[in-house]
Amino acid sequence: MSKLIGVFLFLFSTHLLADSISLHLFRSPLGIDWSNPWRMTISTLKNSIANTHGMRAYSISHVFVEVKCDSIGTHIYRGQTSSDDSNEKELLFKEKYGLGVMFHTYKGKFEKDESILKDMAPYEGSERRGRFTALVSPQTCQRMLQYVNEYEERGYGNIYSGLQADPLKGQGAGCSAFGMSFLRVGGLMEPFMEKWKSIINVPKRFVGGPLTGNKVSILKILTHPAAQWSDKEAHIHLEAWNPERMLKWVSEVHDLITQGQALPGYKVESETVGESKSIIIDLTARPTPSGAFWIN
Repeated sequence: MSKLIGVFLFLFSTHLLADSISLHLFRSPLGIDWSNPWRMTISTLKNSIANTHGMRAYSISHVFVEVKCDSIGTHIYRGQTSSDDSNEKELLFKEKYGLGVMFHTYKGKFEKDESILKDMAPYEGSERRGRFTALVSPQTCQRMLQYVNEYEERGYGNIYSGLQADPLKGQGAGCSAFGMSFLRVGGLMEPFMEKWKSIINVPKRFVGGPLTGNKVSILKILTHPAAQWSDKEAHIHLEAWNPERMLKWVSEVHDLITQGQALPGYKVESETVGESKSIIIDLTARPTPSGAFWIN
């Protein structure tokens, strides 16, 4: 009996009364295929018309952030998205931006608590949903709270930026870059997170809009199925945090832990709700950075 009580107290102290950051990850309905320009375009179009039965689609995948600082009794949810999806469609079909839509800056919408909980609820237990949670020190948790408050005060939540944007440079953010910025300011970046990136060289011939000054019809992309991401021609190098890669990694690590294996160098636990998989990793020993959040 004493062992059971000990286990209960351990779980209670490490989860219910622990400071933490969570990235809530959502895969697109059918998945985005990043293997080449044609496949990315086709898969994105298919996801944009997929039937999600009235639920928020997350057609290009999505990330929400949860910061839970039990040490000071503060618990928030935050997210970054565009204010109007129609703008991207207009740029793609009317203004002929081609893959330039990946680099465009849109009017943003800063998502908060109740609206996020409402959007996430229908996906409870869905295979399209997962969670990465890091247990952190109280100092790190409070630093992340300070960061997001400054982010909002500076108006950066009104900027939904392309995949290349860096939120710590005041450029606004996409949803995944926004989520990762919390880990960056918290000193929580780990080597395994490099697996969460998609790294591509986007041919400039497929990029329209201000970056190139060109008009690129979507038909130009659709009629070149053999085209590749390539550094053999004029291109724009892109390294983007990919929510679907993040979710895939969480699922793989979850399965390893469930099977009794380990993630070398880390203390990790797994959780399952229906088909949703989560992992909890202990990063409480990571030192809290100091100084400004913003990169000049």
